[in-house]
Amino acid sequence: MNKYFSSVAIFSTFALAAGCGSSGISGTPETTGIVASNVGDSSPTPHTRGLCTPSNTLMAPANGLIADFSPADGGAGGQGIQIPGRIITYDSSKIGGTGSLTTTTTDGKLHISVSAPAISRPQFLGAIVQFDSCMDASAFTGVQFTISGSFSDCGLVYMTGDVEHQDVTITSSFASGPAGSYPPQKKFSVGDLTSTPQTIKQPFASSDIQGNPGTPIDPTKLVLTQWQFVVPVAADDGSATPMCTGNLTIDDIKFYR
Repeated sequence: MNKYFSSVAIFSTFALAAGCGSSGISGTPETTGIVASNVGDSSPTPHTRGLCTPSNTLMAPANGLIADFSPADGGAGGQGIQIPGRIITYDSSKIGGTGSLTTTTTDGKLHISVSAPAISRPQFLGAIVQFDSCMDASAFTGVQFTISGSFSDCGLVYMTGDVEHQDVTITSSFASGPAGSYPPQKKFSVGDLTSTPQTIKQPFASSDIQGNPGTPIDPTKLVLTQWQFVVPVAADDGSATPMCTGNLTIDDIKFYR
């Protein structure tokens, strides 16, 4: 697997440690030469949690619905998330990146937009639906969602995160994985997305994608769903490197049987 995909998922760990919200906080821990920063929380109260225990674990709802982004259906903070949770975003501004990633929840959908020029280091920009508690979805097979849109001149991956694939050396919040841990990542190619919404199903146990450790996601200890853009480094010969751009529409995130 390309190193930019294999090392990038550690950013979900930083997000869990940092908290909630949609704007950045400081902090520059470094792993495999990549600085994680501007991941986190604009709220005044840190969103801190421990490892998954019976007291902080919720059973997934019977209908499996995580988020349909329709405030009329209830949900947290008017974002249309049907289980206790929130949307957080992150970018690479602390390593000199000038790219931006924004999210909106309009028309009953999550819209993600990214624009990021290449710099001398790889950059990672993403959006996470973070759970307020550990989630036990062992009655289900995996996570599905609808997606449409496009992206160019960067990579795009999807991850379902559990505590066992979060790096415990980086954060003590919902993390029990060894150093270098990251969730399995489903990689999208540019041709995979169209303007027509399609349903993607990602099973917890999947042989075609690997994380670290190389074990399946534990469906009894889930903490997030995540979409992440990976911006390659600028050409070292000074030639122009195309800007990463993308617009995604996500809807109907749910556990499926």
